[in-house]
Amino acid sequence: MNSNYIEKIFRKKRDEVILDDVKDYFSTPQEESSVVEFKSGEVEINDIFKEIAAFLNTEGGLLIIGAPRETKHTIGKNVVKVCQGELIYSNFKNKDWLYQKIASNIVPTPTDLKIEEFLTEKGNVFLIDISQSLNPPHQCSSDGKYYLRLERDAKPAPHGIVQALFNKRRVPSLNADIKVRDIKNYVDAITITIKNESSVPAEKVSFMIEVYNVENIYSDHKILVFDDSLGKKFSLSNQVPQVLVQVIGIPIKFDIRHFNRDYVIFVAFWCRDVDFDFKFFTYRPSEKKIVTEATLKDGMLLQEELKRIQNIEN
Repeated sequence: MNSNYIEKIFRKKRDEVILDDVKDYFSTPQEESSVVEFKSGEVEINDIFKEIAAFLNTEGGLLIIGAPRETKHTIGKNVVKVCQGELIYSNFKNKDWLYQKIASNIVPTPTDLKIEEFLTEKGNVFLIDISQSLNPPHQCSSDGKYYLRLERDAKPAPHGIVQALFNKRRVPSLNADIKVRDIKNYVDAITITIKNESSVPAEKVSFMIEVYNVENIYSDHKILVFDDSLGKKFSLSNQVPQVLVQVIGIPIKFDIRHFNRDYVIFVAFWCRDVDFDFKFFTYRPSEKKIVTEATLKDGMLLQEELKRIQNIEN
């Protein structure tokens, strides 16, 4: 998720903003907001982490390090805090040093920060453009707290909101497709493709395939044969070393010798961030088509489908 807060505030492309633009910005009184935070160059590094975590956990924003000191202005009956005047430069080394510190002190590590730096003899100024996180909540490891951006401040998040943010986390979305090709009498070539339908990468993807009501299967994978309450089944399983992204599928190929009767292929899959899920397919060789397809959440139970097949045979 691209925030582009630098472009919105300075009305220039991010890589076209120069130090004079920052100076001109603070030549007039500037107030903080829900998406803008100012820190003078005197700020301690630990105070930066909670501000970044708060932006990540809320709607994102812009953090300026090297701003003027905050002052209070009275407007009518209201007292307003503003920043205006000379920049107070930071002694933070550079943006690579900042990236390293942020990565080491915010969990999970932010992946979409954009930092513009202005290095001078007087010190440095940093613009940190922070996108709303796709993987909240983020925690400050220095104090173990979760923060939210509430009005103009970073404040510790209540437990209920932290739990809601955990529930909001985006995770991979695994699914499976099947292709069946008749290669000769009573032999079909099967390709099961496990895919990730989310933009979030899936790591440590594992699968288990079980085949019912066939004579034999042939595969480069190790095949195990069981007799259980559901009948004779052929089983194969594995874990995939590659990270599964949206444009890549994992093909699992094997051949089946069948009895020219309905057979069932059950496919289970899971990964590091996704619990066990499955689909199963019933293929009818005589008609060369899938006659039943079901998932963990939708469709008939595997036991019911195997019982249906047995009743047809009897």
